[in-house]
Amino acid sequence: MFSFRLALALAVLILALSATCVLAVDPTPAASGVPSLIDPLDPRAGAGANRVGAPLLALIAVIVIGAATAALTGLYVRLTRAP
Repeated sequence: MFSFRLALALAVLILALSATCVLAVDPTPAASGVPSLIDPLDPRAGAGANRVGAPLLALIAVIVIGAATAALTGLYVRLTRAP
């Protein structure tokens, strides 16, 4: 049986590991190739949220994955239906 002490120990361990990861992060922006300019791809540079990558491609991928999942679920339900 899962005991309260084990759950508490696991929660403390996860919290300690998370805290060390957070404290290890350097809050300064990454250095770019040009020393006098701010890196435009670094969201910590203060220019707001930049779109990095291809958001339209990501949207299409999410829609295709959702449609494929719905189709496979429908096929599974149809094939495993009780007589």
